[in-house]
Amino acid sequence: MKKIINLILFIAILSTPWLHAQDDVLNPYEGHSASAASENLITESYQIPSYNLYLQDWNNEYLKIKSLGISFGNNDDIKIILVESHNNAFAMPCDMYKITSKYGNRKGGMHTGIDLALTKGAPIRCCFDGVVRMAKEYSSYGKTVVVRHYNGLETVYAHLDSIYVQPNEMVRAGQQVGTAGSSGRASGVHLHFETRFLYEHFDPEKMIDFGSGDLISNILTIAKSELDFDTAPEAPAAAQTSAPAPTPTPTPAPATANNAPTTANNAPATTNPTPKPTSQPAPNNTANNNNSGSVIHTVVSGDTLYAIARKYGTTVDKLLKLNNLTENSKLQLGQKIRVK
Repeated sequence: MKKIINLILFIAILSTPWLHAQDDVLNPYEGHSASAASENLITESYQIPSYNLYLQDWNNEYLKIKSLGISFGNNDDIKIILVESHNNAFAMPCDMYKITSKYGNRKGGMHTGIDLALTKGAPIRCCFDGVVRMAKEYSSYGKTVVVRHYNGLETVYAHLDSIYVQPNEMVRAGQQVGTAGSSGRASGVHLHFETRFLYEHFDPEKMIDFGSGDLISNILTIAKSELDFDTAPEAPAAAQTSAPAPTPTPTPAPATANNAPTTANNAPATTNPTPKPTSQPAPNNTANNNNSGSVIHTVVSGDTLYAIARKYGTTVDKLLKLNNLTENSKLQLGQKIRVK
């Protein structure tokens, strides 16, 4: 009888919920719920932020896989709207930090970001709405998260102690993506934070006032001379190919309101370690000429004003004036945009 009672108690203890509290946690994405993550994974290529702007390149393995060749049209600079009314507000990547190394040339070469000293385990947050492109141990960067945002920018969070997100996961501004650490080649606990556009890094202090903890302006102006074009991609030569769109999973991704600033249905997409292309309607690469001689572009999935301006050799400012749009206007699928 005593043996039976002990057996019942043993089974009851095994069934206790707190003993299985860790069953829902992913590795190596510490502290991240598998069920929550699966609900936020992108599943189609049309969901990839700025997919056409990046020439349909989306990879989960490398920070930069190739140079895309930025075209500035007739101007020497471009303007990027950082946060629109339908986006979550900008969030600083961390709190209670001290700048220990700024962007620019330093001993040993180019420092491609800004270093913010922190205490170990301090929360690291995503700056804008977007999709995680990479989340892994990455060379000297250590544990690293790269997020592509709907405005075309990418932010990089490196030397983390733990990672709370996974590749192809939709994230919101202010969402914790990891904790501060000293993984990789790091001297002391700090966040190495980078800002990039079309894979090219630029000074984060051009966009963020690290004194006040806010954006300098909601419109980021980047001159071609301010972008540091890397002499070589940060990936092996054998990997110099564009990663195709990810394979869809059986469960569709939930609808998201985080469309890119001035972007038509510009949501993210998923990739697997060995992705296969998904069948996707080809973008409309033709423009219609009407009787007045003007050129009209029909908005397709993934279009942004910058991508349209780049395609037709014009500027965002000219598109805004020609179409009576503002910098906060949101493009719609099928919308007619006059480009000339």
